[in-house]
Amino acid sequence: MRAALVPLVLVALPGAVFVAGLTLLRWFTGEPAPRVLRLLGRPTRWCADRLRGVADGMERVGMVRRARPQPVPPVLLVLELRRLAAEVVRIEGGDQPHRAARLAAARAAYDDVLVQLCGHADVPTPIGLLPLDPRDRLDLEVELVASGVDW
Repeated sequence: MRAALVPLVLVALPGAVFVAGLTLLRWFTGEPAPRVLRLLGRPTRWCADRLRGVADGMERVGMVRRARPQPVPPVLLVLELRRLAAEVVRIEGGDQPHRAARLAAARAAYDDVLVQLCGHADVPTPIGLLPLDPRDRLDLEVELVASGVDW
């Protein structure tokens, strides 16, 4: 029996640790999560969905009250859009390090607020990830100005 455990401890266990380490390293560098972690995530999502359903049912019958987040008023969105537009101009004209990363972050924030403001003004928005394509951004800005929103 001990003779069978020696290869297991000397070969299989370090090999498994090596493969697990490589898998985690790939996961940390942007590849999809390992299969084991994805399988563990399914029961967690299932439980969360069921608990959310129970909380919704309890709210419907009046047993609990949940505070719903209030939408941000359009006036505040306009002020934030104005601030972010000035930030984009400041970054474009500045000479701070990591200019491209700062510019991408500022444009993504600007596009996020722009899309939220379009939702308040009933302007259809393009479906996709932020930051928006410059042509889409310009089209949204033109449609917002045409609908009476100014910043």
